[in-house]
Parts: sequence; structure tokens; C-alpha cells
Amino acid sequence: MRKQALACALALCVVLSGCAGQGQHSPEESSPASGSVMAGSSIPQTGQDAMAFLEGSLRPYEGGVEFTLPEGWPGEDWNIQISGRAAMGEGGMSIHLMEKENAGKAWKAGQTYQIECAQGYLDLNLSACLYSDEEAELSVDLLALAQGQPQPQAPAAPEAQPVESIPQSTSEQDMIQRVSATFPAYQEGRSEYNGEYYDQAPFTASFLLPQGWSLKEPEKADRVFDQGMNTQLLVCDSAGNAVGRIGYGLIEAAEPGNEPEAGEEYKLVYCYLRTPSSCFWEDYRVVKRTASGENAVATVHYGQTEPGESAAAAQEHTAHGALAYDKELGVYVALRMEEDAPLTADQVEALAQSLTLAAAA
Repeated sequence: MRKQALACALALCVVLSGCAGQGQHSPEESSPASGSVMAGSSIPQTGQDAMAFLEGSLRPYEGGVEFTLPEGWPGEDWNIQISGRAAMGEGGMSIHLMEKENAGKAWKAGQTYQIECAQGYLDLNLSACLYSDEEAELSVDLLALAQGQPQPQAPAAPEAQPVESIPQSTSEQDMIQRVSATFPAYQEGRSEYNGEYYDQAPFTASFLLPQGWSLKEPEKADRVFDQGMNTQLLVCDSAGNAVGRIGYGLIEAAEPGNEPEAGEEYKLVYCYLRTPSSCFWEDYRVVKRTASGENAVATVHYGQTEPGESAAAAQEHTAHGALAYDKELGVYVALRMEEDAPLTADQVEALAQSLTLAAAA
């Protein structure tokens, strides 16, 4: 499986003491970097030179690690994934840092970025490659670097056979294609009463699906306003069959004095999805926390009628759901699979972990 864009984000401080990845300053303002490539003033001419520049710029600072991207190499050419695991209760939780920069291809040439490391991290790694030169790759253990430990050295000669990395589960291995949707997806369903939904600043939701799957707009007659999942798009399998749907909603502001307690924010965010109706969501479980929200899976109960039947005749179905919200954008997305969709619970969880929200370029 090709190195896919893993969602990069930041664990909430209610779980850890905090960890952030952020652009800090230009190379002139940062400490001198080690390595002959960093010491030189010329712009790297090849992908290997650009990667050597990045590797040479990696250095510990108080509280974490920082790196600088070389001049002359546009941000959209970089695929930099920073991920790991953090302690949570008796187990662990996956973490993904600087996810917005990577998903939006918003890296900036010549800028220095800092990764603050919290004590609760179990592991944290940086993996980088270039879209224009797939042979140029880099993998770094950031926790070891922050602690001043030497990086593992590659073997001097290719005597041993390379060991193929094993995904966490077979189902996660199948989730290899990243798709993207822009919301609001269309204007059908707009009325004089719901304009705020359709005037929402465009944002993108990207996530992983099996190879060959796609998103498409429903028929115009089915493009109706839905406060909980608006401007829905159909999730289609490789044969073009609709096996799920994704839509978005706006995050309502809490009334003064009724602010949710820490860890209970989702009850306000998804208030329209949690109200028993023809479709409601429960069994909410967080799978990833970010600096401005969190991703989760849930169980969805929805009613479905045959053509010509009344709503009273609707039969209840149960399916897997994936959710993500971003308080900075003021939006969330909800993805519901059909009851008979060919995705396992593990695959839907992998989908949920990969969900990334970002302002549209």
C-alpha cells in the first residue's frame, strides 16, 4: 500500500498535557541546522537533495523537534505525515499532527515548523516524501530525536530482505484511496429559512475508502435540506452502487450557562443527530482527537420505506457511522453507511480516523 496521507492532528489537552505542530519562523530566525545541505546557501536541485535538506534541518529544541523546508520546493510537492500513539486509560489512542497542512498541501518553502512533544506520547514518527520524486523518502523517530537518541542506521549493504510493514488490520489495509468532497455540495434545498447552511464558507472533507470507490451527487429530486446531514453525497462502491452517504451540519453555539462539560462537547455538536427521529446516532466513541475537534464512530438507526409507503411503515435499520467536527471551521460531517454496506466495523473506524476537515482553497 502506497504511503497514504494519514490524518495529521493534535491530541486535546484534556487527554494529554498537550502537543502541537505549528509553523514558527523562517530559517533565518531559527537555530543553525546541522548537516552540509543545511549549511549551504544554494537551493536543492534534486528531490534527494531536498530530502537531505529536510533531514539535516531536523533538530531537537526545548519541548520537541523542529524542521525547515527548503526554498525552491513548493509546499504542494510535500507529503509529510506525523503520527503516533498516546497513552489513554489502559490502552492507547492514535494521534496525527499537522494534518491540515498536509491534507491541504499548505506547507511553505523556507518555513520552520515545531512539534511539541507531550509526556503521554508512546511513539511519534515523521514520514516524508515528494510527489515529484517518489524515490526521495525520509522516516524519523521524533521522540528519539527529541530525547537526543541516535536514529537507527540503514544497513550498509542490502543483504537482508526488506521487511514489509504490517498494517494494524487487514481491513485497514484495504482503505487505500483518499477521496475529497467540498461542502456545501450544491444549492438545491435552499429556502428563505435555511440560507445560513448554504452560505457556509466552503470546506473540504477528505477520507479513505477502498480502491475504486467514489462520491457522487444524488438525483436532483433527492437533494433536500437536512439540518443534521445537509447537501448529502452518495458513497458508491466500485460497481457504482450507493452504499452510504455523507453530509454536513453547523455547530450551534452553546447558550450562556449551558456550556457542555469537558468531554461532552459532542452532545451539543451533534444535537440534531442525537434527537430520536427517522435517523438518530448513538454509541458515540472517539477514535482521534485534534486541536479543534475530534473524530468518532457511532451506531446509526434509520428508517427506510419502499416507494409508495408512508413513513409509519418504515422499517428500522442499523448501520455504522463516522463523524468529525472542527470548532474553528464551525462545522461537522457525518457519514452513514447502509446496513448491508460491504464495510466492517474496523474499516469504518479506519475511515473515521482518516477524516480531515479543512477550509477550501
